[in-house]
Amino acid sequence: MQKAPWTDFCGHEILEGDVLRHPSGETGRVVYDLSQMDELDQWRVEYSDGVVERLCDQIGIKGQAVVVRSTDRN
Repeated sequence: MQKAPWTDFCGHEILEGDVLRHPSGETGRVVYDLSQMDELDQWRVEYSDGVVERLCDQIGIKGQAVVVRSTDRN
């Protein structure tokens, strides 16, 4: 399991497979794609509607996503 190079909006570490939630209530799962060359493209958030976005864009001031369920901290 990979650890993201960034933290969520509240400063918590993010791991591959974690679930993030936005203030709107929308959630998505963190995915890691080693086949991508650029680190910004390797880390993404996959939403239930099939949309996939860069993780770095989801955890900043605009997205404000935070980890709500972690794969290894159960």
